[in-house]
Parts: sequence; structure tokens; C-alpha cells
Amino acid sequence: MVLKVKKRDQKGEHIRYKSSKKILTPKDIEDADAFDIKLNNTIKKIEDTLLKKEILSKNSNKKDPLQAWYIIGDHINKFLKDNELDTGDENLFWNNLYGRSSLLNKKNAHHKISLTRNDFKIASLLARYPLSFIISVGVPWALWREMLSYTVFQQDKRIFDWIIQKLIRLQPTRDQARPLLKSIAGRFKKIDTSVLSDKELIEKLNVI
Repeated sequence: MVLKVKKRDQKGEHIRYKSSKKILTPKDIEDADAFDIKLNNTIKKIEDTLLKKEILSKNSNKKDPLQAWYIIGDHINKFLKDNELDTGDENLFWNNLYGRSSLLNKKNAHHKISLTRNDFKIASLLARYPLSFIISVGVPWALWREMLSYTVFQQDKRIFDWIIQKLIRLQPTRDQARPLLKSIAGRFKKIDTSVLSDKELIEKLNVI
């Protein structure tokens, strides 16, 4: 599909219609405008929800970043469930969420942000789990953000579960946990862990 992209600079606001498609039709532009209006309404709903719950202040300070980003991710997931997004346009969609809200994230992305480092995409991944589970782990948004940025942890639930148990037991800060997360991601980056038994996988993880 086609997405409506707004960029601001010293000369003002500029609107572009972008897509993985090479040729855009008038219908594409019409659909992009309609999609953009729905997305703006969703962003406004997120802002209202966070303000009402007093999780977000009017000066854009997130009083509870973990719960704030969880709510953001949950609303975006519901939006995408009702509004189909072409796979080829995913990067554009997630990148285009930056700068759309003066409360959630004020700044436009000055360059393309990978899906593994995009706050909104990470929030979407976070919101796939029950909020009660997220809270029970007991670690902050910054550490969830770090963990979910590694695709390796999403490819094998056993690795993810092992890490979660470590986090619950150790309650590390982000800086304390980063070396462990980086080591695990590097160790299994090029390994098809599906061929490993539970015992074999755990043994490899315990070595790390």
C-alpha cells in the first residue's frame, strides 16, 4: 500500500506519498490519505489514554515508560489488525511513526531506523505478551527494549524463556544485562536452534 509521509524542515512541512510500488494511482493516494487519517486518530486515542491514566504528562514526560510503551504497542497492534499493511512497506510505516505525535515522540527520524531498533516496533512486540507477565518480570522498559531488539530471542521461545528466568532472578539493570544479551545473540545468530533438544540448548546457554 501507499503511505503518506510528512517531513518538516526550515522551509515548512512537506508531504510525500511513498510505497514499495513503483507506480502510484489516484486510488493509491486516496487510500493513503484515508489510512493516514485512521492512524492519526489512533495516535490521538493513545495520547488521550496515557494522559487519562496519568502515565504521560502534557510536557511529554512518560512517568511509567514500560506501561506507556506497552499501551502504545497494544493500540498499534489493534490498528494493524484492522488495517492491513503490505510487508514491503513495514519499514516505512514504523519509521513514519516518529514525529507524528508531539507527546509520544516529538522528533522525526533523520534516517531510516531498522525494525530491531525502532521503539514503536519494539513496543508492538512487547504488547504481544500479557501486561501482567511484563510487570511480573520486574525489569524496566530500557531492558525490555534491549532484549526485544535481538531477533534471535524471538526465533526460539526456549531462549526467550531462559532469559526471562535470569532477569527475574537477577533483576539486573540494563547495563548489567547487556553483556549477557549480546553474548547470547552472538552465540546463536547463525545457529538453527530448532535442531537442538531442550537439554542441548540449555547446556549451551548455561555455558554463556
